[in-house]
Amino acid sequence: MTTSEIKVLKKFENGIHFTCQMCGECCRGFQEGEVYVFRNDILVLAKHLNFKGVSGLKKFCQKYLKIVDQKFYWKDPKTKRGRTYNFQALGFKFTGDDEHCEFLGEDSKCTVHQARPFQCRAFPIGWNMLINNLRNFRDYSKKCPALQDSLDNIGKFYSKGEILKWAQKEYEMERNFFLEMKKNDFDIFKVYKFLPKDITTL
Repeated sequence: MTTSEIKVLKKFENGIHFTCQMCGECCRGFQEGEVYVFRNDILVLAKHLNFKGVSGLKKFCQKYLKIVDQKFYWKDPKTKRGRTYNFQALGFKFTGDDEHCEFLGEDSKCTVHQARPFQCRAFPIGWNMLINNLRNFRDYSKKCPALQDSLDNIGKFYSKGEILKWAQKEYEMERNFFLEMKKNDFDIFKVYKFLPKDITTL
């Protein structure tokens, strides 16, 4: 997928307004979805939290991550039709009755904001499921006041070019992880050799 293939809602053809209000609402209620983390996310966050070496990575994964389900549509250049693959990925563990992120502070602020994963950094302009689906965008806006403002063109302005850049990066991260999993027989322990064998599985 290239930027020319990424679909942007007509409403956002001229750009989008968004300013995070740091309310923490998107860090709660994860029965609605997952926070996926990829290799670079893990390395950056583990370093930020002072987990060192392979043993440190194992401890980090054991404490904060779990194995989750992932889907990805892929059409091999050698085939006529593509298909949706189901496989394993890594995501954050959640805690509490409200299923909040482990890194959400008591003041509803992210305690690892500088080292947060790409998925968190890219919200919402890098989320293909939001920029090309108004129903999804409106649904998410019910709990996110900043998205409500976006619908009224309130907040920091991002051009269509910036939207496409972030959305393309999201797609490339997911594609690269999928291809790495496919190359390794969809065995997540081959891809992430530092994963502890008894890591939590969803």
